[in-house]
Formats: sequence, structure tokens, C-alpha cells
Amino acid sequence: MPLPKLRSSSLAGNSFFIFIIRFFPQLASLLVMIWFSRHLPTAAYGDYQHFWIQIPVFYPLACFGIHVLLLTYSPDFIVQLAGKIKAVQYALYLAWVGLLAGVFAYLQHIQPGLPLAIPFLFLIGFSLSFILESVLIVFRRYKMLVTVNVLYATAFCAAHLYVLNKGFSIQVLFTWLLVITLARFMIYGLMVFGSMRNHIAGQESSIEISRIKSLWFHLGVFDVIQLLSGYIDKFIISVFLTAELSAYYFNGSQTIPFLPLLLSAAGSAVLIHVALGKGDKEHANLVRLMNQTGRILSCIVFPVFCYLLFFRTEFIVTVFSIKYLPAVPVFFASLLVLPVRAYSFTTVLQRLHKGHIINIGAVGELLLAIMLIYPLYQLIGLPGVALAFVITTYLQAGFYLYHSASALQTSILNLIPVVNWVAKLLVFSVVFFILHYVCDLYFSWKISLILGGVMMAIVAVVALLIEFNKQGEDGITE
Repeated sequence: MPLPKLRSSSLAGNSFFIFIIRFFPQLASLLVMIWFSRHLPTAAYGDYQHFWIQIPVFYPLACFGIHVLLLTYSPDFIVQLAGKIKAVQYALYLAWVGLLAGVFAYLQHIQPGLPLAIPFLFLIGFSLSFILESVLIVFRRYKMLVTVNVLYATAFCAAHLYVLNKGFSIQVLFTWLLVITLARFMIYGLMVFGSMRNHIAGQESSIEISRIKSLWFHLGVFDVIQLLSGYIDKFIISVFLTAELSAYYFNGSQTIPFLPLLLSAAGSAVLIHVALGKGDKEHANLVRLMNQTGRILSCIVFPVFCYLLFFRTEFIVTVFSIKYLPAVPVFFASLLVLPVRAYSFTTVLQRLHKGHIINIGAVGELLLAIMLIYPLYQLIGLPGVALAFVITTYLQAGFYLYHSASALQTSILNLIPVVNWVAKLLVFSVVFFILHYVCDLYFSWKISLILGGVMMAIVAVVALLIEFNKQGEDGITE
């Protein structure tokens, strides 16, 4: 289904507000993760993180793409669609969510020993909040959403601080978090009820249930697989290994903040640019733009990669404390996936409506990674689990590149700037190797980490300026 065409000003405004709405809860989670890493014993921290490791496995199944599907349509369409869904269908969906909540509650009851009611109600409120939030975004209730999420993030941090200062109790903590989550869910529910009740209906649209179901299925499958790929390794570790090992793995395999957002923004920009271009030049524009964005993204991603690779020990110990030194090898293995984050491998396939190819690659990557986890864990321990997903991500990238090149009837080498990437990786690696060597001789780990971060920013800015200037001289910057 083609993406709706939006004016650039509207797109920028919507993107900004959606980012802000989701920014504050994520920031609160990041602050708490660093905070608890430094103040809790590793076993207690591992028990705490069991909850947050396992919930991203269950809530995508509970939502199953509904929150993504809703963003495709207008308020008029959603109001009409809501009226056409039968009561028995709502009941079946709630039964599905309740079943998942029951399984989640059972796992949390086994470890870390929470009463069944807390995780059961939490998953229901947490999952349905995503759906209600999407409805409110469609109705553009941005100011209220930002306000609610700022209050939620503040209460989230306050609950953790209170429990930590009063003597850590995981049951007390998640009781407070349940209250906060259900409060946000109920506020969302009241806002949705008011928005739909006060909505002035426009011209009635024809609703093709079969097309909606098809789109829902594809979006749901892709959303679930994407989130599972990011958390299934942590989930497996949390179930089969000790809380202490789970804590090491969780902190060591963290996704670098903001890079997924950067990649998504770049892919979206390409899609919008091509959609506004001339149809007879679409394939040529796609090849050129994908190559161009790969050059630009590498100016940011590659310095981050080289910085974290050479300063990995300083980063883990400074951010999470010396207790998490065993997480460094896991962090090293996880970092190896970063170079492929300099390219949006699904953009061409999405533009050419090859959704089935995207899902085949996503399913294949997940299944192969799961198959590799055990043998690689037996071979090299915890880093092997992270390495399984690194290997399959590179294979998935190759799969997507092959099909993208075939669809565009061009060479893979025309889609990716191989020479440009190799040159940058070599130069950046030498710069950070020398810097780390000098810092290791003369500075503490904390000072070294700061100096490395400053160099990373300088290298990224200089690389971007050089790249923009070069592309301007070549006449490919528009």
C-alpha cells in the first residue's frame, strides 16, 4: 500500500512531535538502567531486567501491528472502522491479550518472583497503551500526549529513586510501576473516547476489510519479527542462564541510542524524495539516492563504531561501573553489527512494494540466528550469542541487497559505496587506534572516554562536511 503524500512542513512537524512523545519514556528507561547498574548488585539488577527483557517479546505479539496499522489511516476512517468491528471480535482480541499476559505473568512469577496479578495487568495496560497512543497521534492530540509522557517518565524515575532509597524491593517497585502504567492507560482511554465522540465525521469512506486484514498481517509480522530480533537473545539468556549472566549480557548487548532513528529517517527521506520525482527516472533516482545516503550515514555511523570499538572497556566500566567488566566481550561482539547500520537495506524493496521479500529476509534472519545461538555459545560463551545475530544481520543485508539490485536491474556495487566505506573505515580506525594508545598511556579511563567522544564528534562533522562538499561538486546534492 503506497505511503500517503505529505507536505514537508507537515511531515517535519508530525515527525518532531512523535519523536518527542516517545523520547521521554525511553530517556527515563536509559537513565534508570545506568542508575541501577551502578547501585544494585549484579544478581538483583539481572532479576530487575528480566521484566524489561521479556516484555518486548510479549507486547509486540499483543499489539500485532495494530498500532502501526492505525497510523496508515485518517481519523474519519478509524472512527468508521471502529464501528464496523463486531463485539465478538473485540472480545477475541482481548482474550488473546489476556492469554499472552497470563504466560508473561507466569514467567515473572517463576523469576524474579512477582505476584501473578502485577505482570498480568502490566502487560495488558502497557500493550493497549501503544494502540491508544497511535489513535491519539492520528487525531493529533500531540500536546496532551507529550504532557502525559513527560509526567509518566517523571513518575517512572521517581518510583525507582523512591524504592532504591527505601531499600530495594522488586515487588514494591513493580507495584508502583503498575499504578503508573495503568494511570497512563486510563488517561489515554479517556482521551480516545473524547476524541472519537467529539469527532466531526467527514465523507464516509469505503472500507475493504480484506485489504485492511492483508496490510495488518504484513505489518504485524514485520513488527513482531523486528522487535523479536532485538530481544530474543536477551529473552533466551534470561530464561536459561543466571540473573548475573543475564545482567552482563543485557548491558553488553545494548542497541546504540538514536542510530535506529537516524536510519529510519534516512530511509523515509529517500522514499519521499522518490515519490515526488518523475516516474520514468525512479529506478535511476533510487540507485543514486541509496548510494548517496550510504555515504552520508557512514560519516556518522563509522566514527561511532570506531570510537566504541577501541574505547569499549572504558565505556562499559565508566557508564555501568567496574562490576560489568565481564560485559565487555559481549559489547565487542555486538558492536560488529554497526557498520551495516550505515545503510537502509529495506528502502528499495519497500518503495517497489516487495513486502514479501522483506518478511522472508526478516523471518530467515531470526530463525538462523536462533539456530546459531547454542553452538556459538558453546564455542565462545556469551559473546557467541551476540555474534549469532551479527552474522545473520550481514547475511540478511546481502539478501536484501541482492533482491534490491535485481529489482532495479543494476549491480550491487552501484547501490553501495564500497570504496568510500573501506577508505573511511581505514582512516577512522587508524585515528582512534592512535588516540586510544596515547590516552591509555597518559589519562584515566574516564578522561580517555571523554577525549574519545570529542574526537568522534570532530571526525563525524569533518567527514560530513567533506562528503557534502564532494557531492556538491559531483552535482548529486539536491
